Amino acid sequence: MLFSTYFRALSAGKKIALVAVFSALSIVVNVFSIDVGASNKIAFTYAVCFFAGCMLGGVPALLVAFLGDTIGFFINAQGGVFWLFGVTLGIYALIMGAIMNVPFGKGRAAPYLKAVIAFAAGYLLITVGLNTVVNYWYARIFFWGGQPNKTIGVYLAGRIGFQSVVYAVNVGVSMVLLPVMLHIGRPKAKHKKYDTAPQNEEKV
Repeated sequence: MLFSTYFRALSAGKKIALVAVFSALSIVVNVFSIDVGASNKIAFTYAVCFFAGCMLGGVPALLVAFLGDTIGFFINAQGGVFWLFGVTLGIYALIMGAIMNVPFGKGRAAPYLKAVIAFAAGYLLITVGLNTVVNYWYARIFFWGGQPNKTIGVYLAGRIGFQSVVYAVNVGVSMVLLPVMLHIGRPKAKHKKYDTAPQNEEKV
């Protein structure tokens, strides 16, 4: 769960390279994300975290998400405490990696069932829960002068519609590309070597 079977089988150099590739992709999607007001953002960070979790496992995916969000913030800094979102995004990636690499279920439908569970858990725990709390206190400290202009329930109601649409788009992209990720991460079959030398003919 914490490290995928595919990731564990790689050499140390390939592990570092793969984490670097996913981190670079995470940086790119963070840099080119679009802020919509103080509380909403259009980005494909969830999809990157999902794929990192699938292929690498929970711990490497957490590192990918945190590095991507933190470095992306410094490249395109706009002030504030956005490093907190690197933490929440890292937890999201950890959830994705842990659930997608749980050894249960067989057959072609199993990865898709785990993906549905992972996305549902990520939506409730991170998008609805943790990110809302972080955003609420960010707005309260930096935009409302420390005063609770609205309750967290009202704040959640105001942001969840837009964030649900962004999340749904990330889920759609992830599910479409999931077969590709499964193919890449599938263990290579070991073929037996057969003796091709001609056999002696039976004497009649």
